[in-house]
Amino acid sequence: MSSQTGETRIKTNFLENQAKEVSDKKMSKGPMIAFSIIFIAGLGFGGFKVAEFLMNYQTIAMMKNIELILDSPTTKDGQATVDVVVRNNNPFPVKDFAFKYTIDGTNGGNVAAGTAKIDNLVPAADERKFAAVPLGAIKGAPAKMHVDLSQAVIAEKSTLPADVQMAITDALFLKEQDSVAAFEKLAAQQPESPVVLNALGLAYEECGIKDKAKEQFQKAIIAADAAVLKGGSDAATAATAATDNAAENAHYHLGNLLLDSDKTKAKAEFEAAAKLNPTDPAVQAALQKL
Repeated sequence: MSSQTGETRIKTNFLENQAKEVSDKKMSKGPMIAFSIIFIAGLGFGGFKVAEFLMNYQTIAMMKNIELILDSPTTKDGQATVDVVVRNNNPFPVKDFAFKYTIDGTNGGNVAAGTAKIDNLVPAADERKFAAVPLGAIKGAPAKMHVDLSQAVIAEKSTLPADVQMAITDALFLKEQDSVAAFEKLAAQQPESPVVLNALGLAYEECGIKDKAKEQFQKAIIAADAAVLKGGSDAATAATAATDNAAENAHYHLGNLLLDSDKTKAKAEFEAAAKLNPTDPAVQAALQKL
């Protein structure tokens, strides 16, 4: 007969057996050996769980630093789509996103639910807009949508020190002027990091300091190219590294800043970005407008 704890009761003469175990020293070691085995096994399992947590920690932290912003949800012929802005507040590029969603109906209850995917990349410390992400069939009149990021993959691990990586993420959540000051400090510490230089350029751009923003994006491109050349015989591998993603991003933002003054140069920057990442939706959209 099983107890409420799931243990099985065994009929035995408990007092007699207990007396024999106490009087026999060899027998008394049995429970201790069993306890030791259980204890060691417990430590091993605990150690495994700790190791598993540490291995997954970066992924967990990375996903917490990603924001999903929904825009222009539409339905057509019973199919739903939504524009999604993915804001990557990490110091490295992230790709292959998936998010779970539910859509509430006007009369209550769900009219749609599922998982949507965005098989693309968002550069470090930046964002990208993905238009008309398909959500599948919808049954009823939609009222409100809820999303929860369920997957993201680190496209390329950062080579920056851990404290610098944390400082980049922290600076991204600061207000405009405070963010500029934080990234200026980081750029002084890491003058050859295209990721840091890009982030400073974006901070300047958001504050309307366009000349300084252009300068930083140009520096980011030079730094990224230098990192590829530094790879020597490994240049082909380096061309797919995070520095190259940063170069593509710098070309794109520099192109945006040049649109008002020199469309020819702006187009050249967009084309340079497209060579590095032909699937970047922002770059493709910019080229189509020219």
